Amino acid sequence: MPAKVKKILVIENDPQLIELIKYPLQEEGYTIVSALDGPDGLTKSRREQPTLVMVDFKLPTMKGNEVCKSIRKDPATSHERIIMIADESQLEQLEIGPGSSIDDFLIKPFNPVELITKIKPLMTTDDEASAKLISTGNGDLDNKMGGGVPVGSLTLIEGDSGAGKSVLSQQMMYGCLVDGYRLSLFTSENNVKSLVKQMRSLNMDILDYLLLDKLRIFPLETSRLGKDAPPEIMKAMRREKGREMVFIDSLTSSIPASSDREVLGFFEEGKRMCGDGSTVVVIIHSHGLTRELLTRIRSLCDAHLQLRTEEVGNKLVKTLEVTKVRGAEQTTGNIVSFEVEPGWGIRVIPINKVKG
Repeated sequence: MPAKVKKILVIENDPQLIELIKYPLQEEGYTIVSALDGPDGLTKSRREQPTLVMVDFKLPTMKGNEVCKSIRKDPATSHERIIMIADESQLEQLEIGPGSSIDDFLIKPFNPVELITKIKPLMTTDDEASAKLISTGNGDLDNKMGGGVPVGSLTLIEGDSGAGKSVLSQQMMYGCLVDGYRLSLFTSENNVKSLVKQMRSLNMDILDYLLLDKLRIFPLETSRLGKDAPPEIMKAMRREKGREMVFIDSLTSSIPASSDREVLGFFEEGKRMCGDGSTVVVIIHSHGLTRELLTRIRSLCDAHLQLRTEEVGNKLVKTLEVTKVRGAEQTTGNIVSFEVEPGWGIRVIPINKVKG
């Protein structure tokens, strides 16, 4: 049986932009249908039943957000994936995150590589989607993450100092190792000895995985690399062929000496690695980046997990918000509070206990 042709609907009132989108996507084997305004786009979304709809934020007669909401609410089209096309001046007006009608957004101007790496994960149908998920080894956390982060995702773990980013990444690493994946960690936060000791204190013993070469740890001295840190780290990541999982904890110290273009280039290369079959998890401190750069990075990533510390009553509580997990089996947008308990690891705290 021949493979089903995958169709993309582009709702865009600029014919030149439609052509710029159409050519590289047709080269990838996709069928492209276009509409110049919202009403025509809604008609074609019902008739053509595309896998993906690309909607420009600014359309004549009907706003892009309204088009997306109509597609999502219509039972005949609610299954279609949606990407919003916008420029940076429109980012503040986009409805992004839990409850949003869109799956992702694409910022103009963009090149063919950005376009293809953005839409490819959304073109995987439910029948094709692999059941493989990155488990943390903690069922409560997995459930809050939509069942787990899909293998092959570019994942961003973001938060302030002390919010639990490293512990969460260690929990994810341990879950990957237990499930049989080979993993490389590039870390500016630990050396080999301190990481083994820290994870053992949380009931996650990684020594056997190190001895069996299932886990490789590469301490980073990013201050010596300066502005060359992001490309040099990426070169080292590329050399780790045969490793299904690559973790970077953290990239923050590499950013101050680098331009926004160099940092974005790192994440774009990470996206390409995911397209080649790897899973890449990057940890950053929120305060280390500008708001504009963070927005671009979040857009590139398939999964975004945001951590923060909040004061509830007289307690300081660590909170994980699952902002985005593309291709998740369950609903995301969940917020979970947790504590780090010695000898146990991450323990999810019930809401009533937090408030109490």
